[in-house]
Amino acid sequence: MSQASDPVNVEVRGPNPWLAIIILGTLTGLLGIWLTVSAIAGTRFSLAWIAFLLALGLFFNGFAELAWAADRESPVIGYVLGTLFIVGGVIVVLQPGSGLKALAVVIGIVLIAVGLAQSAVAIIGREELRHWVALTVFGLLTIAIGIAAVVWPDITIRAIALLFGIRLLVIALGTIAVGTTFKKLAS
Repeated sequence: MSQASDPVNVEVRGPNPWLAIIILGTLTGLLGIWLTVSAIAGTRFSLAWIAFLLALGLFFNGFAELAWAADRESPVIGYVLGTLFIVGGVIVVLQPGSGLKALAVVIGIVLIAVGLAQSAVAIIGREELRHWVALTVFGLLTIAIGIAAVVWPDITIRAIALLFGIRLLVIALGTIAVGTTFKKLAS
């Protein structure tokens, strides 16, 4: 297992690669806030709008996973996770009239699959990953949100939006932290 005092070999390409990471994190965070507020605000926002924000969140998650896939020890995992998120977003966009229950089930299935993959990767790579416990817990939380959506599709899409919005905020904070670390390394 790598210790904190071990040197880290990081290749930083381009004039400001950290900037794209911070922008992605900021946009993800803003979407998470927007989704959370929309879910809490109740009738002020239509369910169609919240479904659109959920689809956008799935796309953001997918693009982030695809962007980081090549840097993983096993890039296939990142490509699979990214593809699952994007397919889920496409289904939500293409089937907006399919009903809230179907939307909840689609989002739930995507979140369960992603959470299982995230937890498995964290547990399998625990020797190399410093924060494998946090990653495992985050994967299990994602599974729990997905299971709730599939088992209780009658819970409103607002509840799923609230939980997914919070998940996006956590991802945003991590992404911004990575971008800030890269900025310090590039300096």
